[in-house]
Amino acid sequence: MEFKDKVVLISGASSGIGAELAVKIAEEKAKIALFARREEKLAEIAENISKHTRCIYKKCDVTDKKDVKEAVEYTLSNFGRIDVAFLNAGVLIPTPIQTFNVDVIVKTMQVNFFGAVYFIEKLLPVMKKQEKSIIAATSTLPDRRGVPGWGAYGSSKAALSWLMESLRAEAEQKYNIKMITIKPGSVKSPMIKDYPRRGAVEPEKAAEYIIKGVKKEKKVIQFPLSQVFIIRLTDLFPSFAYDLQPVDLMKGEGYPEPESETREKKHG
Repeated sequence: MEFKDKVVLISGASSGIGAELAVKIAEEKAKIALFARREEKLAEIAENISKHTRCIYKKCDVTDKKDVKEAVEYTLSNFGRIDVAFLNAGVLIPTPIQTFNVDVIVKTMQVNFFGAVYFIEKLLPVMKKQEKSIIAATSTLPDRRGVPGWGAYGSSKAALSWLMESLRAEAEQKYNIKMITIKPGSVKSPMIKDYPRRGAVEPEKAAEYIIKGVKKEKKVIQFPLSQVFIIRLTDLFPSFAYDLQPVDLMKGEGYPEPESETREKKHG
């Protein structure tokens, strides 16, 4: 699969992986449709992209079904088809057990899971009529085991991975729609600016991995290799061994300490 002359839709396109995908795919002469909540950022990216190809953009909140419907319709009205869709919108919110809050989980699921589901619902009827299409959704590398402190994010991404896998075979066999699950390790995007990770790759490099994987029509794109090895090895740990790992180490650097715990330490 080559991107030249293809119509590519990208959600979550205002920063990080989404923005880098837009720039690199535009250089390959694809037609680009960008969607995100920050319209001013989209305008900046679109101005840069327009040097290489035609680019449209529109504000879109992926948690709003009306916005998503309009995003798909806007792309079709301008280009007549959608060959590839990158569903990349996401949020990362800590979920410490000390302040366990269902609202955080609901918000995370709305963006990370349902934000992709709403797009898939509107894209499938369009793509079923085409000869060949691709839907690539961004999940996460650690999507098989829960990570302390990151329950909301992990749950939303695990659900997305499961959904993509459940659709993959049928979508391809019946409609020639490729369902690709993107599973990045740590990427130096604005989403993790407060939570530095060793070995995190630059968004530009992440975009290169993804584009290369989509061109090869891989079913699952995982990167970088060093993190893939560590995470998949950890997946093999029996539960008792997995639970022996230091919780603070698993949460990672920059994890916020709940105020209640801070007060207890001060007065302890």
